[in-house]
Amino acid sequence: MAALRERIHRTFDVDADAAAQTADAFVQRLSELGFLELHPQDGGLSAMRRRYLQLLKKALVNLIYPEHELRLRYLEAQPSTEDRLGVQRALRDLRYADAASFAELVACKQDGQNFRRAVTRDAHTMVGLRRLDNIEWCATQIFAAGVEGDFLEAGVCQGGASIFMRSLQVAYGEEHRRMWVADSFEGLPAPRTEADAGLDFTEERMPWLAASLTAVQDNFRTYDLLSEQVCFVAGWFSDTLASSEVGKIALLRIDADLYESTRDVLLALYDRVTPGGFIIVDDYHAFRACRAAVDEFRAERGIADPLRRVDWTATFWRKLA
Repeated sequence: MAALRERIHRTFDVDADAAAQTADAFVQRLSELGFLELHPQDGGLSAMRRRYLQLLKKALVNLIYPEHELRLRYLEAQPSTEDRLGVQRALRDLRYADAASFAELVACKQDGQNFRRAVTRDAHTMVGLRRLDNIEWCATQIFAAGVEGDFLEAGVCQGGASIFMRSLQVAYGEEHRRMWVADSFEGLPAPRTEADAGLDFTEERMPWLAASLTAVQDNFRTYDLLSEQVCFVAGWFSDTLASSEVGKIALLRIDADLYESTRDVLLALYDRVTPGGFIIVDDYHAFRACRAAVDEFRAERGIADPLRRVDWTATFWRKLA
């Protein structure tokens, strides 16, 4: 940036401050349009930070010991047997004896897909590597541009994506920002609108989507990331978010699945997102109800900031004004 500012100053014989303002505005606009990426002025990602974040992502989606998940499924499917030695050998070698299943499982973790239609229960997040990469990209743009505000995730399940969001704040020396973790901690609400008809993700039907507040806090503690800057908002979004103490938001991630829940988050929090901040919607392409809530809200507000696709389900946009 310094070289660009100096070149504009010399080439066009303009005041140094004016050259700096012009260069900064030009680069910022290119970043907003997705033509380049901004990184903090510390020379970019250090090797150690990069290794830490990559390892953390693999741990959160359980790409460290994915074969354990195959072993659990194998044991659940097997009738009781007295051949203990045979079972131990089968478990030991399952990664290789059933290489196709192992490869399928790994691919699901990378792309955030459910493995054989079963909700991910053996990892701290089910969003997959690509969506974690997207969170990281958005955070680096926020840090580089100095966008004010905290991070907030609405709909956290076991807390893995929120944990990663906090890790980015810590890894980049931005730990003064708060990480808001919003969830009922009782699962998803029962569908109440026509748009949500047929989408029953309540605890009675899908218990693995209902992690308790204590469990999520313990998961933060496992990664040594629980602190006073991690703040929990417990309760249904319609009852808690509008009256919460949440202030400016730089990164808002919505993983609410339903039309009503997604709309509740947008109505309560969108105006708190600082210009230059990002809004990520996890279920935009997966559920028509979620997509309808986002599209309707954007139309009502006249939001023309371009939507950008993350993977098979998630989308995001940058709030430009």
